[in-house]
Amino acid sequence: MNESTSRLPAATECRTSRALRRGRELLGPIAFLAVAIAVGVVLTSAAPVQANTSPKYKRLWNGLSDKNHRWARRTSECESGGDRNIHSAGGTYHGAFQFSRSTWQNSPKSPGGDPHRYSWRTQAVVAIYLKKRDGARTHWPYCG
Repeated sequence: MNESTSRLPAATECRTSRALRRGRELLGPIAFLAVAIAVGVVLTSAAPVQANTSPKYKRLWNGLSDKNHRWARRTSECESGGDRNIHSAGGTYHGAFQFSRSTWQNSPKSPGGDPHRYSWRTQAVVAIYLKKRDGARTHWPYCG
């Protein structure tokens, strides 16, 4: 073995920093900065959006009984493991309470759109008001 093939890189130098240094050399500092910013924008826009509960749905949630809160937690846990983003295998049911699109659209207090775009609490408010209107067994025969 000759010296050049047996030499290991210094412990503080990693492949990433070498690649970055080489990129700066090839692109020049301004072009490198532009590429780095573009990559950052792409990575930021690809991050999942955190759904916040609007003040309206916070008020509605706070106005509901502890019994309804417990029902919502238990039912969503049974339906989806409590995951507000989940879809059924066939794509028919959406969100923590596994709403069909038509049920979500026609439910009392529904903000429209797709349930997984809203917070768990917003979905829970809609589910509770739907349960009050139609009964739990109508929409959640096994979990409600």
